[in-house]
Amino acid sequence: MKSTTSTPMKVTKMLQQRELRTRPLPSSKQTEKVSNVLIQTKEPLHVFCRIKSLPSDGDLCCVRVLNSAKIILETPFQVLDNKQAAQKETQYVFRHVFESQASQQDIFSTVAQPMVENLIRGHNGLLFTYGVTGSGKTYTMTGDANHRGIMPRCLDTLFRTISGYQAKKFIFKSDHLNNFEIQFETDARLERHIENNEYFKQGLEREDADPQDTCGLTLLQGKNKDNVYAVFITYIEVYNNSVYDLLEEENIQKSLQSRIIREDANHNMFVHGVREIEIKSAEEAIEVFQTGQKRKRMGHTILNAESSRSHSVFTIRLAQAPANSQEELVSPDTRTITISQLSLVDLAGSERSSRTKNTGLRLREAGNINKSLMTLRTCLAYLRENQQQTNAAPKVIPYRDSKITHLFKNYFDGEGQVSMIVCINPRAEDYDENAQVMRFAEMAQEVQIVRATPIKNILGLTPRGGKANKISKIAVSNLNKLHNADEKNFDADVRLDCLLGPSFPEYKIGTQAQAESSTQELTQYLQRRIERKKALRIDLESKFDRLQLYLMEILSENSSLNCELKSLHTSYQKELHRLGALESKIRLHESSIDYLNNKVKRRERQIDDLKRQLKHQQTLLDKKDEEKEHQKKKFNAKLTVEMNKDENHSEESSTTEQPSAIESLRIASVITTISTPRNTKYFTPRPIRDTVGSDKRRRRFLTSDEGHIIKRTRI
Repeated sequence: MKSTTSTPMKVTKMLQQRELRTRPLPSSKQTEKVSNVLIQTKEPLHVFCRIKSLPSDGDLCCVRVLNSAKIILETPFQVLDNKQAAQKETQYVFRHVFESQASQQDIFSTVAQPMVENLIRGHNGLLFTYGVTGSGKTYTMTGDANHRGIMPRCLDTLFRTISGYQAKKFIFKSDHLNNFEIQFETDARLERHIENNEYFKQGLEREDADPQDTCGLTLLQGKNKDNVYAVFITYIEVYNNSVYDLLEEENIQKSLQSRIIREDANHNMFVHGVREIEIKSAEEAIEVFQTGQKRKRMGHTILNAESSRSHSVFTIRLAQAPANSQEELVSPDTRTITISQLSLVDLAGSERSSRTKNTGLRLREAGNINKSLMTLRTCLAYLRENQQQTNAAPKVIPYRDSKITHLFKNYFDGEGQVSMIVCINPRAEDYDENAQVMRFAEMAQEVQIVRATPIKNILGLTPRGGKANKISKIAVSNLNKLHNADEKNFDADVRLDCLLGPSFPEYKIGTQAQAESSTQELTQYLQRRIERKKALRIDLESKFDRLQLYLMEILSENSSLNCELKSLHTSYQKELHRLGALESKIRLHESSIDYLNNKVKRRERQIDDLKRQLKHQQTLLDKKDEEKEHQKKKFNAKLTVEMNKDENHSEESSTTEQPSAIESLRIASVITTISTPRNTKYFTPRPIRDTVGSDKRRRRFLTSDEGHIIKRTRI
């Protein structure tokens, strides 16, 4: 016969909170020592290989699988003929090789399931697919309706694992600086009410998918039953080396706004202004993902009908914090929140323009894709060299040359586990591209990633324990079933009953000896419980005394801070008033400066107009001067010609006037002789000259100056 006894302790919530506050915080030296120890853990970058099935049986294959970790890349005959290669086979080793018949569940169980478990434990993770275009990267990451990929399986497993431990919606709220805040229940309830009203306006039915069926599925380990969880997702793409938020609150037809990558207070890289959506089920997450998928850049090429033209990043962020037995957060302090994230990256495939025949926009997209992938290879190569060459000066890793490497800089520098799935298209035509992918995978496996384990329970909070939580819930439910009102309103925390020792021992009272031994055992058991209870009570009283002293100190400090706050408020008001006066003066001076600037501009415009007019008048004057000079030269030339003519005419006239004068005198003398009788006494005849020449001269004289002769004759 078994006897069960319930001994609830009347410990109120106030005492519980006092106990939580009185626990000492760990010192900064201890925290630094622990973090230095934890940061020494290293592990290689996990590289897996998945081989795509051949489109048809007649295609040549250049990949051969040796075992679950090794493959051989065989040089096809046409490549040997063209390039005259001597090496025919190259062997590569991976963490695991998935053949073409491997299912999506196999890949998830081997690659992604451990990362989801680490996500629940508070560790970060990065998983990306790498390969040439058309090798099955998007299918591996997202899958289709009948064969779900890694991303939907991660969400489904996560929600089934934390089922029953999710916090109420909007308790955790993003601060838009890569961190979370804790809201009060009233604020969270108001936001839930607003969201429900929006759903009702849209005619949608709000589903509560928290209680899920977990039959037939393996639940993951690592869940802390003292915590409550909240899941947030983001979905971005890197297109032509610019970051875009695919979940932006805008119309789908509108162009997306480019985002920038910033560094938070903990030196972690994040996309500033990205929209983080809190989800409560895997179905809701898939719905949000499909909304962002409609905005993702896709294109048609010769090698792939649905080719991704951008790198897409789907991030699952998990926030968790300790809660009490009523599943309420024990402290609003943000230091109690543990944030972890798992980034699932679908890299765009590398392309050769000689094969795809891309032109225009497609060629530009392919160039940016190949450049970003080359930057990723360069960063991993430099990181490997820096780790191998400890004595030489480390190389500067060019994370900022590409947005995809800049965003995941923290993972490579030691902020979580990094895994890569290399997707291979085994066709002989893709041999050259596969060879480059294999060489990159071989190099990436030599990179060591430092794993930093987050430090939990930094505030010294007492975990409530899964067993105590179950007992508390059962006791409260039993009390609520009673008809007594006092017992229904009984405020107690039954979890401390587990601290008094083990459960009651079994006893039998069939015989006298059994009754005595059972009585003795029960007496000893009860005495131990009483002693344990006394010790706990003494400890509680001492803690209560310390709490009172601490509260008195806080009150005194609060009063002094209030006085200081009042003085600061007064000085603030004075400074605010002075600032207002200065701002009014500044506005006045700015208005006067604007007026003077406008006046100066008007004067400058007038000066420019006058300069243009002056220049125009000067041009006209120059033209007139040139015309005058031309006229002057022309006039001088004419004057010179006329003067030469006059000189020639004067010379001719001088030569003709002398004989004409003589002839006129002779004619006059002849006339005189005829009119007056000659005195022969004194007449002496002259010799006869040439009459012909004289006649000519006379004719010329008469013709030239006939009027003169007649005039002289009249005289």
